Amino acid sequence: MKEYNFSAIESKWQKYWDEHQTFKAENGSTKPKFYALVEFPYPSAAGLHVGHPRPYTAMDVIARKKRMDGYNVLFPIGFDAFGLPTENFAIKNHVHPAVITKQNIENFTRQLHMLGYSFDWDRVIDTTDPSYYKWTQWIFLQLWKHGLAYKTTMPVNWCTSCKCVLANEEVVEGVCERCGAPVVRKEKSQWMLKITEYAQRLIDDLDDLDFIERVKIQ
Repeated sequence: MKEYNFSAIESKWQKYWDEHQTFKAENGSTKPKFYALVEFPYPSAAGLHVGHPRPYTAMDVIARKKRMDGYNVLFPIGFDAFGLPTENFAIKNHVHPAVITKQNIENFTRQLHMLGYSFDWDRVIDTTDPSYYKWTQWIFLQLWKHGLAYKTTMPVNWCTSCKCVLANEEVVEGVCERCGAPVVRKEKSQWMLKITEYAQRLIDDLDDLDFIERVKIQ
């Protein structure tokens, strides 16, 4: 068998895809549409970790299959770049958050290109871009005006070192999975969204989704 020179072969085709915009979603196309969406990476570290390429690879396979089936596939990527973990990473490395976020996004982008995913790179989203977050702020104001955003006090998981709220999944045996500091339960005033107003509608609309039954039950 001939040796598979992956560095030469993969870089050749990645360059071709980029130059020919092979994975660009076409506006106004007459082809049937398919929207492939994965969670955006959170650039609060210097580079990707193994938890990123696992779901990206699975969705990339689906997106490529749909293109071969004749679909106009929209497969975007972006960077969920706001938040205290990014600020803590910046403090730890003695670099301004805006600077370190830009550097991290550039490296994430390089790594994603290197992995050869079929993202539409013309549709990249950066949540720290004012042209993006002006709309998230606008949406919040609409929710507030309609009584769907309100402030209340709730118990949260509080990292005593990062000084931020953690999800249950980020607490491992009573400590922060990021820094290892003790996590305490703390009452904190915060904004809430009244999703319970739509609980029954969300349940009823599951009937129209082609998810497997186990996922619907969950």
